[in-house]
Amino acid sequence: MSTYKYLFKFIIIGDSYVGKSCLVQQFLHERPRQEHEATVGIEFGVKDINLSGSIIRLSIWDTAGQETFRSLIRAYYRSAIGVLLCYDCSSTQSFNGVEKWVQEVNDNGNENVVIALVCNKIDLQDRQVSSVQGRQYAVDHGFLYAEVSALNGVGVQQLFRDLSLEIIRRIDSAAIVLGKHLQGIVIGEANLSPTKHIITLELDEAQQQKSQKKKTCC
Repeated sequence: MSTYKYLFKFIIIGDSYVGKSCLVQQFLHERPRQEHEATVGIEFGVKDINLSGSIIRLSIWDTAGQETFRSLIRAYYRSAIGVLLCYDCSSTQSFNGVEKWVQEVNDNGNENVVIALVCNKIDLQDRQVSSVQGRQYAVDHGFLYAEVSALNGVGVQQLFRDLSLEIIRRIDSAAIVLGKHLQGIVIGEANLSPTKHIITLELDEAQQQKSQKKKTCC
């Protein structure tokens, strides 16, 4: 049996095919997902990380980007303390879509949520959104900012560590006050030994048929 100091609940959002599921796969298993279908509804993963000798358990909710599932996903916002808002640096359209996701968080998230703006697919050559654009957007909105490649793993582990460290910093400074009604954080308790896994929560067959297949990882 092992104990964790905190359990943090994260939700990953962004348009379809910006690499959200690949990002989760790379974080949990340190390998890319080469071929997969678009996420149907919600996928769930858990991993323990060690920060300065303390075990932090991350409960990660990977969401579908399609409008079809938007109402389902909204139910998960308020229970998350961390949001990873992803876009594809090779797609101006996905970057332009960030604003609507920010509004979703503002409308549905809890008041203590910490947001990281995640620029994915930096391994690609045909970049359309510059680092300056992404970083400035993050600064303007008070977000963390990270550039990653879910395909080759660059920056992925550090992203989750940095988001966790920022939440801990806010707890230590009392910007986030722990209490029984605080959502997205569970204070340490005995649990299973460090774990990595994904559970897919599938919707009904009719909704599954609306998802599209994608042959590339990220």
